[in-house]
Amino acid sequence: MNLFRFLILFSVFIVLNGYLYIRGWQAMPDKVWIRMVFTAIFLFSSLSVFIAIFLGNRLPLWLTLVFEQVGGYYIILFIFLFAGALLGDVLRASDHYFRIFPGWIAANYPQAKLLYFFTVLSLLGIMSLIGFSRFSNPKIVELDLSTNPGRPSEEITLVAASDIHLGNVIRKGRLGEWVELINSQHPDVILLAGDIFDHSYKSVEMQRMDQELSRLNARYGVYAVPGNHDYYAGIDKVLAFLKHSGIKVLRDQAVTIDNRIVLVGRDDLTNRNRMPLDSLLIGMGDRLPRVLLDHQPHSMKESVDNHIDLHISGHTHNGQIFPFNRIVARIYELGYGYKKTGHTHFYVSSGLGLWGAPIRIGTQSEIVKIRLNRELK
Repeated sequence: MNLFRFLILFSVFIVLNGYLYIRGWQAMPDKVWIRMVFTAIFLFSSLSVFIAIFLGNRLPLWLTLVFEQVGGYYIILFIFLFAGALLGDVLRASDHYFRIFPGWIAANYPQAKLLYFFTVLSLLGIMSLIGFSRFSNPKIVELDLSTNPGRPSEEITLVAASDIHLGNVIRKGRLGEWVELINSQHPDVILLAGDIFDHSYKSVEMQRMDQELSRLNARYGVYAVPGNHDYYAGIDKVLAFLKHSGIKVLRDQAVTIDNRIVLVGRDDLTNRNRMPLDSLLIGMGDRLPRVLLDHQPHSMKESVDNHIDLHISGHTHNGQIFPFNRIVARIYELGYGYKKTGHTHFYVSSGLGLWGAPIRIGTQSEIVKIRLNRELK
């Protein structure tokens, strides 16, 4: 079924790219060398992501990085390229029936097509710069939350980050900046809500990113749960790498931290045999606040039914680019942000890292600083 879905998506991608190629070809000046250059650039851009996915582990790391960066940018910006081409066709059809174009466009139609082509590219360039800024400057979301009144506790500061996606796009230097940002919040506990790796274990290992991860510093330690991408990278290798980096990974486990909170870490939904939440809480009692980490925000009702005080997820990236943030909001009960149901607080983070290309359009990279039971101070 997964192969069947991939073939369908790949076929649709090929068809839509064929449409884009034809429209781009038509916009080019009628010179063979220009159209040959356009064809080469188009094929390189549109096929790079598939080369990176299927041949990345066999290529030199620098070449994989090139294909992944180019392909990532193309995939992210593809929707806007398609929208630009479609808008051009709508305008052309409107002019055919209603003569909406001014005379100078009709008199200089080849030049007008080329101008429109470069206008679309220029707008995409501006959007990319804005999107890169929104990724490069993570905001700090601060929440002051109280737990179930039946579980009084002193204040504890949790700093959560999700979807770091370490690899060829999120590299060691960027990770070092994020480690400094997280540590500067003086957390009692650091929580990593899955997708710490992107898809290439080799890239993370070769960059020695454990040197940066091991600098994460919290009074009571650093805890993580796996995400779907951690499985893609090779879950056994990922777990060993994180353990070597001083990070405690919880896979369907619950631990008590300094007799202040019970932290529950769920394995990712990629593991279809993951344990039900109620079985993880056996023997933990109900005296301390319960904080749950679950990468994908699919188990909200289960958290309410089991009297979880705070449920933290990621995975969605808040869609990463418009209009996918609107789609995510419809797919999930909570696709991004804060919500409270009964005594359970929920927060779904947009993530610190991202997928494909370092661009966020209509969304923002973030870490989350939660002061639990602040009002007791």
